[in-house]
Amino acid sequence: MSSQRIITATEVRRNFGAIVRQLGKRHEHAIIQSSGTPVAVLLSMAEYERLVAHKRRKATFHEFARNLGQEVEGQGLSEEEFTSELESTKRRVSTEQYGCLAVLLR
Repeated sequence: MSSQRIITATEVRRNFGAIVRQLGKRHEHAIIQSSGTPVAVLLSMAEYERLVAHKRRKATFHEFARNLGQEVEGQGLSEEEFTSELESTKRRVSTEQYGCLAVLLR
């Protein structure tokens, strides 16, 4: 997990190089304040890459869900029918993956 620090805009102007090096080494992010109000954030590259990867995964999931919804709609299934079929498939896959243990845990 990353940590954050709060720094003033004045400190950023005076010590930008040192602040950037510290953020990079420690995988931190810094909230920059001006007159006590948060105005910006500096991220280490690792933090930025995690943020972008999360955003991509979220977009991929939403695309999948949208396509699934269109497929279900195209097949004329009601929400109840789809939910029932999903539960049935979940049980079948669980039994295939984990055998009788899955049945016992239900």
